Amino acid sequence: MDFLFTFLNFLQPGILWPALAEYRPFLTIALLMAAVGYFRTSLYPRAEAFRHPIFLYLSAFLGVQVLSVYYSGGRSMLDEFNYWSVYIEFVIISILLINEPPALRRYVWGMIAGSMVIVFYGIYAVYAGLPSAVGGRAGAYGMYENHNDYSFIIIMSLPYMYMFWKTHSGTSVRLLLVFFMLSCVAGIFLSLSRGGVLALVLEAMLIVLFAVERGKRFRYFFLIALLGTAAISYQWATRAENQGESYTAEDAEYSRIELWKAGKNMVTSHPLLGVGSRRFGEFSQEYGEISGYNKGKNSHNTYVEIISTSGFLGFIPFVLMLRKLSRGLNRSAVESWQEWLDPIRKATLISFYAILFRAIFDAKAHDWSLYVLASIAIACVMLQRSSEVAKRDKTEAMVSEGAVDA
Repeated sequence: MDFLFTFLNFLQPGILWPALAEYRPFLTIALLMAAVGYFRTSLYPRAEAFRHPIFLYLSAFLGVQVLSVYYSGGRSMLDEFNYWSVYIEFVIISILLINEPPALRRYVWGMIAGSMVIVFYGIYAVYAGLPSAVGGRAGAYGMYENHNDYSFIIIMSLPYMYMFWKTHSGTSVRLLLVFFMLSCVAGIFLSLSRGGVLALVLEAMLIVLFAVERGKRFRYFFLIALLGTAAISYQWATRAENQGESYTAEDAEYSRIELWKAGKNMVTSHPLLGVGSRRFGEFSQEYGEISGYNKGKNSHNTYVEIISTSGFLGFIPFVLMLRKLSRGLNRSAVESWQEWLDPIRKATLISFYAILFRAIFDAKAHDWSLYVLASIAIACVMLQRSSEVAKRDKTEAMVSEGAVDA
């Protein structure tokens, strides 16, 4: 069930097979999985997980998205609730399902498998000339149809593939993971996403920082610096060749600055709740001089998008959620993590920091990566706490038995 939940979430069956859409297949399966998870015995108190700051701040952030459109009436607020509620439901079901370390491992494997369906579809779309490969740039379907959005799922899942490759002993599985990682790199290049290749290079650096022995890091940093420079140059040149003079790198830079200035004006005018969730493109022309090709577009920056559409009331809990997620996963600095949790913890940290960087160049507050990483982080923290409690109880019992024997 844990594997199936994340696999189907990224597979998006109702979008991949439109004939199934009216039956809402994933919703039905998710409800079934919630029931299964509810009756599972968990190693940690689930109530404690739902009181964790990551979950509370995430809930507050999503709640503000609904509140931000209050001026349009109850129907608009209901529409926003229907849109954003799936993300908190996803996190809730994830917490119910991940009751022990093996469940967490299966959950991550499901995410990897579902992500690879998207990655392979995007690569196939380029060579088959599918409509999703707009301009010959790799894109899949649903949330990942756009070539920039497509890069998010690769940046999210790649660190898990690497950490599983590093820790798994089976030759066949390791070879499969190598194939997956090479396909992800190919997907980034075929997407022609400039922000995607920048995030990929940063992620490679983070993998070295978090997953390579200290004495070997310098040589890998040097190698990545060389290869990364070549990769970035290649992506810039290939994208320029693909689009010609219609949309150059300079155009992209000017476009983003133009939109970000409009976002700044939105915050100045509506500091508490912004202009309303998902309404940046609708109102951007009222807050700045927007070029024709930018009209109706989002801000191309997740942080600008959040603060301009939901104000400081939305932005503050979002930032606090990110801070708590980072601190929770960095507890290894003061406490040891069990061996089976450490690879997933490190992969989550690497993915998290790379996604935060990728979010600077695209507006993706609705991307699944944020909510998958939040779910995994909560599970990691809770499972680690349960391990520490069990270890402490065992130590106390041994001390108590020793005192009795004495």
